[in-house]
Amino acid sequence: MRRRTLRFFFILFLLTAFLPGGASSQEDELLKHPRDMKFPPLSFQPPKASRTVLDNGMVVYLLENPELPLIRLSALIRTGSIQDPPNRSGLARVTAAVMRNGGAEGRPFKEINETLENLAAEVEFSMGTESASGYLFARKEDFARVLPIFADLLMWPAFDSEQLDLVKKAEIEAIRRQNDNPEEIAYREFRRALYRGNPRGQIPTVETIEKIQREDLIVFHRRFFHPTTIYLGVSGDFKKEEMTAALERTFGTWDRSFIEIPSIAFPSPQEEKAIFYAPKDIPSSTILLGHVSLPQKHPDYFSFKILNFILGGGGFNSRLIQEIRSNRGLAYNVGSFYSGRVGYGVFGALCQTKAESTHRVISLLYEIIQGMKKNPPRPEEIDWAKKTLINQFIFSFSSSAAVVGQQMRLEYDGLPEDYLEKYQERVAAVTAEDLQRVAREHLHPGKSVLVVVGKEEGFEKPLSSFGAVNRIELKSAP
Repeated sequence: MRRRTLRFFFILFLLTAFLPGGASSQEDELLKHPRDMKFPPLSFQPPKASRTVLDNGMVVYLLENPELPLIRLSALIRTGSIQDPPNRSGLARVTAAVMRNGGAEGRPFKEINETLENLAAEVEFSMGTESASGYLFARKEDFARVLPIFADLLMWPAFDSEQLDLVKKAEIEAIRRQNDNPEEIAYREFRRALYRGNPRGQIPTVETIEKIQREDLIVFHRRFFHPTTIYLGVSGDFKKEEMTAALERTFGTWDRSFIEIPSIAFPSPQEEKAIFYAPKDIPSSTILLGHVSLPQKHPDYFSFKILNFILGGGGFNSRLIQEIRSNRGLAYNVGSFYSGRVGYGVFGALCQTKAESTHRVISLLYEIIQGMKKNPPRPEEIDWAKKTLINQFIFSFSSSAAVVGQQMRLEYDGLPEDYLEKYQERVAAVTAEDLQRVAREHLHPGKSVLVVVGKEEGFEKPLSSFGAVNRIELKSAP
């Protein structure tokens, strides 16, 4: 037996050692750097959920997945904190919180909490800037009990006064602590400056939260929560026909109503450089630099997305990280971001550095961003960025819930039906000439908002060397 085994390995050695492309070629392949390895092009067709419309006009996306006996339902609601009245900033977020915690008509909040806890189910609501959302998560066997709870909270919230008081106290406490984190300060003041004069730049205060009354929540809910302003997505272990019938029964009492959502103007681009300084007695500085950019529907959206990836959105191989962190050791956290939204977009770069290197880092941020126009992306950078973005896109469909969420968002944002199908093709079609033109036309470091949080006494040069400085006083909330 032992002799037969030795003979087998001897023959195997001869085959791998002397056949063309044997051991040496395999060893060469293993020793290659991952960036130099070649793979066949990825072929991926995004999965699709089925779309239906309930009798009352509510749009529903359904995707069956019997792998586990679980069901997840999500809701996307056409509202957001941009609809806050100026003297009630924070109302939208408070409304969403009390919707969940304040019970529903005929369902006390304590009873709801006990039921969900006993069933290990989840129901939540939240409010973003330009949309609200909700979700339900339950075992298949419990879904019939949990769905009516979710529906009643969505349609007929009770807005319990005691729960409203608790939510307001929590919001006020968060406002009182809002100056603890320098990065949160930078983003808040960046948003305020970027969206000057626009509801997107409204920041809740203790005074605006204290003014909110139960009647305000009722009015807000009646104004924005209707079947025709809501998209539902359901994924998990169910049959499409049975789920559609269950949703019709559950939401059928909610009458169709056509309402006009108030139109909010999009933010306008900065006409000149604006510098803001928030003094904080800390040994480091947080720097945020950016401007209003391209919306998602813009023809140059994909080109700008790739450009940002190469500049600083792509991690360790991006230019900002390579130069500021790896080559100069001036920062641990540095990078750029770009978000294309409906009607507008936001581009920015963030860096956290020592106080004494603040001026150098700001200079480098301006220089490297401006340098994208003079030193366009190299072929290897373009190839890396396009391949990575396509790979990331594929992994965004990792679950049936993610698939449903993608399609809901497409319709909510008014994007073309073939957007997901054409995504990889549009990324691959971007050329070096496109990137050079987009950098020239759409990167504007000289017309950007710069926010710096830190201790200027420790800076090697004053911020005024970059232009006029607007000082932000970080006052403690009462």
